[in-house]
Amino acid sequence: GAGDDQADTGTKNITREHELALAGNAREMLEQTERALERLDAGTYGICENCGKPIGKARMQAFPRAMLCVECKQRQERR
Repeated sequence: GAGDDQADTGTKNITREHELALAGNAREMLEQTERALERLDAGTYGICENCGKPIGKARMQAFPRAMLCVECKQRQERR
């Protein structure tokens, strides 16, 4: 950054923050996928980790890494 003006420095900072956010999202998605595979092996795939009820087929098709049923996910998001 030697010789960069403030706009260049700001742009680099924003780019770096964006790349870190993307890496964090990819890491989270990988962890969710690994947990889904573990649940598949354990025979608990498609079962809500909170209430123990089956996660709906439509939710599992839309979001195969889902760990919570719709109701429990909504409750979690309200907190």
